[in-house]
Amino acid sequence: MVPDPQRSFIVTTDASQYGIGAVLAQQEGKKFRPGEYMSKKMSSKKLAKSTDERELYALYKALVHWRHYLLGRFFYLRTDHQTLKWIKTQPVLSDALQRWIEVIDQYDFKLDYVKGKYNKVADALSRRADYLGALIFEFRLCEDVTRSMEEAYKEDPITMDIINKLQAKDKATTDEFVMVDGLLFLEKAGFKRLVVPSREDLRSLFLGECHDATKHFGYKKTSANLVQRFWCPNMLDDAKKYIQTCQICQRDKPRTQAPLGLLKPLPIPTGPWQSISMDFMDTLVTSKNGKRHIFVIVDRFTKYAKTDRHARDCQD
Repeated sequence: MVPDPQRSFIVTTDASQYGIGAVLAQQEGKKFRPGEYMSKKMSSKKLAKSTDERELYALYKALVHWRHYLLGRFFYLRTDHQTLKWIKTQPVLSDALQRWIEVIDQYDFKLDYVKGKYNKVADALSRRADYLGALIFEFRLCEDVTRSMEEAYKEDPITMDIINKLQAKDKATTDEFVMVDGLLFLEKAGFKRLVVPSREDLRSLFLGECHDATKHFGYKKTSANLVQRFWCPNMLDDAKKYIQTCQICQRDKPRTQAPLGLLKPLPIPTGPWQSISMDFMDTLVTSKNGKRHIFVIVDRFTKYAKTDRHARDCQD
């Protein structure tokens, strides 16, 4: 529908951990008729922001995008987060938040809070298309992997404790964890992450998904990808070991360590027994009294040498 400047506009916004989305609509009878859509990828710097900051960013970008329609006229703003109320409770605002608020204050609108289940269009626009596909693939795993996950949950004391608390409806646990089709998820900071049990083959499988299947990135990028999709105790330590032992990375990636440099000779001593060299020599023959190695001491100034025979385990 082509926007009609004689009618009031309705802007609906939403944000996810990967993007923002907005709809510019007008009311026609009892229905909302969309005029334009906006969808934008969330920059990497904003991925770690809180939900309220992402929602405020979505509102700011929508107003700037449709400035030619909205500035200087009254309109309705619909969102599923009470972001503007949250911003008033913050004692200190960052420079970015202050800039966004200065822009938002230029507009005349009435804020309508909409429940998330009724904000489907803007919510869909804020989702990453390939991430949705990945969620379907990863979180609806093939039957063999799902069965292995369910069995491993029962063998892992940590996941079993979480599942038992979920069944007992422990509030602290139900606020963070949820069971979906036999799989355990952690929902925190806007991310829905699959809980991976401690079984080594399953951890290697999902570590491979975040490292082998993503161009063999280094530790920082792999761990960032990992923490957004999966959760398990000591996960980052496992990721570091996995990357360090990856055969393809060891074979194909250049070494970033600085060259060791040239060997430097020891300083020349000015007198006897100021500097000595010591080492063991294996004679390859064991004597009758069980001695096989010779301990050699050499004075570097006079070259005088002393030797002593020792048993086989003396090197330890």
